[in-house]
Amino acid sequence: MKTYIPMKPVLYGLIAVLFLCFGSCKNTDEEFQPDDVLPPVPDGYVRMQITVPGLTPVSTYALSSDAESKVSTVGVLVFGSDSKYLCYAAIIEPSKITGTGSTKTFDVYLQGANNASSAYVMVVTNASVDTLGFAASRPTKEAVMQSMTFDSPGKWPVDGSKTFPMWGMTDSPVSLAGASSIPSISLIRSVARIDVGLKFPNNVVDGTETATGLGSTFTLEEIYLYNSLNKGSVAPYSGKYSETTATAPSIPTSPSIPDINSAIPYLATDPADGFSANKSCMNAIYMAEHAAGTDALTNNPYLVIGGKYNGSGTVTYYRLDFVSGSYPSQTLLPVLRNHRYRFNITEVKGPGYGSVTAAAEARPVNLTYDLSATDESLTSYVYDGQYALGISQDSYILDNKARTGITLKVSTTYEKGYTAVSSNTSWLVITGGASTSTANSSGSPTTLTFMVTANTVTGANPRTETITITSGRLTKTVTVTQSNLAGFSVSDPTQNPYPTAGGYKTLEVTSSYDWRVNVTDDPNAIVTDFTSNGSGSGTFGFTLIDNSANYYIPSATFTFFSPSGEFAPISKTVGLRASTAPYVPSSTHNGWAGSNIYWDPTARNGAGALTFADTPTNPPGITSAPTIPETYQGVFFKWGSLIGVDPSYVNTYKPTGNVAWNGDCRVFVPTWNSSTPTDSYWSDVATSTVFVTTDGDDDTGAPVSPATLAAWENIPYVSAGSFTNVTTSAYLTLDADPDLSIGAAVTTPSGSGGHIPNPGVTVPVEKMKGDICRYLSQTGDAPGSPQVRWRLPRAEEFGTDASEYSTITGWTDWSNIYNSTTVNSFAGMYQPKAGYRKTSNVRANYPPWFPTNGYRQNDSGALLHVGSEVTDWSSSPSINPNAYELYSYGAPIPNHAPYRTYGNGVRCVKE
Repeated sequence: MKTYIPMKPVLYGLIAVLFLCFGSCKNTDEEFQPDDVLPPVPDGYVRMQITVPGLTPVSTYALSSDAESKVSTVGVLVFGSDSKYLCYAAIIEPSKITGTGSTKTFDVYLQGANNASSAYVMVVTNASVDTLGFAASRPTKEAVMQSMTFDSPGKWPVDGSKTFPMWGMTDSPVSLAGASSIPSISLIRSVARIDVGLKFPNNVVDGTETATGLGSTFTLEEIYLYNSLNKGSVAPYSGKYSETTATAPSIPTSPSIPDINSAIPYLATDPADGFSANKSCMNAIYMAEHAAGTDALTNNPYLVIGGKYNGSGTVTYYRLDFVSGSYPSQTLLPVLRNHRYRFNITEVKGPGYGSVTAAAEARPVNLTYDLSATDESLTSYVYDGQYALGISQDSYILDNKARTGITLKVSTTYEKGYTAVSSNTSWLVITGGASTSTANSSGSPTTLTFMVTANTVTGANPRTETITITSGRLTKTVTVTQSNLAGFSVSDPTQNPYPTAGGYKTLEVTSSYDWRVNVTDDPNAIVTDFTSNGSGSGTFGFTLIDNSANYYIPSATFTFFSPSGEFAPISKTVGLRASTAPYVPSSTHNGWAGSNIYWDPTARNGAGALTFADTPTNPPGITSAPTIPETYQGVFFKWGSLIGVDPSYVNTYKPTGNVAWNGDCRVFVPTWNSSTPTDSYWSDVATSTVFVTTDGDDDTGAPVSPATLAAWENIPYVSAGSFTNVTTSAYLTLDADPDLSIGAAVTTPSGSGGHIPNPGVTVPVEKMKGDICRYLSQTGDAPGSPQVRWRLPRAEEFGTDASEYSTITGWTDWSNIYNSTTVNSFAGMYQPKAGYRKTSNVRANYPPWFPTNGYRQNDSGALLHVGSEVTDWSSSPSINPNAYELYSYGAPIPNHAPYRTYGNGVRCVKE
């Protein structure tokens, strides 16, 4: 608790020959929306279309199709023509990703690569990507692919709480220069799926089949998965895949294999385990890739099933192996990503072994089964009862540019192959001619390539044609829609927002057509004159008023449009930066932030910055469980400090004053650009090499040597006497007096390296004080800023007592935060399992969740009480040397007032 001044187990059976059927199928009713009904691509963004693998399940299966194909987060990595890293962008808001079937779309801003004329674009979903240091080291795409792993401990939850990692990449380099869209990318799921059934139909292997059962001869009761690895690779490795088909397993370094007695159980008695009428188990067993073992009985993956034979009430057990051929001439098989392995039990001849362990240690007995392996990279499939035809994509949405080498994967089991015909060969041309026929009776996917010419036709609607694929009596139609919208962009080569002094400003327009401009939103009347029309590429000029007397940032929105409809309207908002006029916070706020302040290493094109999530992502209602990122622990701050502190484990508690509290711990140091705040930058640096301070009390005194570890006491905070005995409505400010300002004197840290240029300049840390929420608003690192303003909450906005909060508890494992080299540790992304949901006096029905983030001790910087106590600063000072916080000690205490030298989290509010 904080110290404070009073005022928080028998015969060998037969195994049928392995039946390999590559291709799979998901029928989807969803058609991707054409461009004319999608909103315009935002200026500077690229529209991306991805297709995700999936099979159409019966409603009784454990995991639905949408759940198998769910995309909750997207990471986009760009690599140059040299295959080296250029940039990374992440989308963590599901609302930004549209589409509920196999096709998804989103817009992404690829800062740092938007002018690349030849680049590989990689997409990773539902997996974290640690890009820290990528900008400086520029690793190859293969190195990045091998660095991305995911945990697969035990049974994969099929309640939708854990989404499947997926990966995809453009087949060849694409141009991003001036592009508003790029070719669609097909993703492959990083795990394999295993289904077991009693007598499946042989003409259907896409996951829609229903096992007919073995009557009273045998019922399926239990399944046990052996030798499943606890870790997998998100992406396939070079030479181990072809387009979207895995050809060999990609195994990350040092995965572990459970002991033979450590099987993963699936039971018919558990509704979540995917059993249907004791005849099958589908959409419930998933595992990471596994290399073929050297011995079937020891290190190859296998199943043990339990069932009741011939009406017996006793369950006996049988082993099923991932093999082709019959014993002893067997070939052990690997388990490959994005494949569905179907064990089809066609006959049971007698009872099995008496225990799961006995069956696991012996060869299969008294049953016959087929094993089929189906590649799930195809998303649309049709059957006629004898043959099957599948394709990788139902529709393509393209921009107006000419494109070659567009690919479509086609799979058919019809022995004469297939033909493909374009409905309009004047612009939609199948490579090699108007039809293609290939002998393809194995069902393995082959690639059909087509091209489109540039669309120079203007008008209100895009053009749409089809490619019809015919295989025997089966037909699939692929729709190709090409936009007529010209690439039109507006860029700001200087600065936005602009200084409050106003004056004549310009934007750069890139276009092949005439354009017009309207001011569609200017509530503060800041635009006094502007260029209302233009032709082709050029400069758009406008004049802003002198607004130096108004602190609040006014803005205006210009809408560029084509008088002849050649391109969709594009809006561009410009604004004025704040002046230094006295700040008066709003008397009420417009909602709590969606997380504590944390370090985002992907921000600012990989340079990193402190930031936080916008409004909470949980649905309205006070009982909802916490979500990412509102569960982030956040970094710590002393009261009124602009320097964030690594919240990972530090040395043993040392209740003394001037100590080297942890030389490996990072601090996050701001460097202010007074003329252009959005050009300010951040450093994530170790205190032992960078944090150089003066005496910690004022603006004078000799700097500490760079070789000296920084003392906790030298991290600045607001201790000014003017904040003594001030009411709870008081607030921190950036400009109340010189001691609290962040002027131009804040420069580059000594001995820096990393992201920071010009090493060797001392940091006058005493200037790094104020309201961190307001600082992030000024620099554009807060959500929606600088147009949207944020501030620290006042004490009374936390509430008055514990009754305003509900408790969410859970076990907290500190092991992730002992190692300060992991991002979730030092960046404040660690997620305690406990916290409190504010349930009253909450605006817009979005109750914030405060994680038990713990804190750093006031006199030593030691890390304490992660997972048990909440600490978040307010802007309100108490009797000197204290300030108010939200604290918990068994229950929330909104009006706790500890020393200002404690390291607490910060939760901002929107003005």
